[in-house]
Amino acid sequence: MTCRLLKNIKHSCEYNPGGITNIYLLDIGDFKAYHFTDESLFDRCYVERIETPEPFWEIGAVSESSFTETQDGGVYKQGLSTFVRTLSGDKLSSLLLTTVNKYLVAFRTSQGKMYCFGSDGGASLSFSQITGQMGEASGYQITINKESVFPLFEIDASRFNIIPVLGTEDRRIVMTEDTKNAILIY
Repeated sequence: MTCRLLKNIKHSCEYNPGGITNIYLLDIGDFKAYHFTDESLFDRCYVERIETPEPFWEIGAVSESSFTETQDGGVYKQGLSTFVRTLSGDKLSSLLLTTVNKYLVAFRTSQGKMYCFGSDGGASLSFSQITGQMGEASGYQITINKESVFPLFEIDASRFNIIPVLGTEDRRIVMTEDTKNAILIY
């Protein structure tokens, strides 16, 4: 039994850089279900597909974006932080609207893997505005927090709610003919 429990807790020999490259939000009201590998329960921690009628929306990520999760007494405390540069009225309006909802949160790492959290009631977004000192960046420090009964799940990046369309070289979100945004992944 001990061998079965401990066999996958080992270092991998490959280079393992940290970092988050993309962050996506889905209003928790649009989340329907996770579909886990082999129709199993969440004990495998790998989601093959997220059932939702709406696409995720991307928010800004910087190289300093990070995710942390701590487990204490059966509760997972999850937090993601990022920074969106340049103060503006339009961004502030969007952030104020965003803070009143809760979200299923997905993110892509610099290794190309994707992860998701917040399915049990949604994660909350908060922000602070920063002008920065001379020579520093101004913008919005964004944090997304959740206390959950579920851990962070890895999700199948190849099946991540993508609408296949022609896109741009810099991985932008583009508008499709049916007026839904498509997240382009290269």
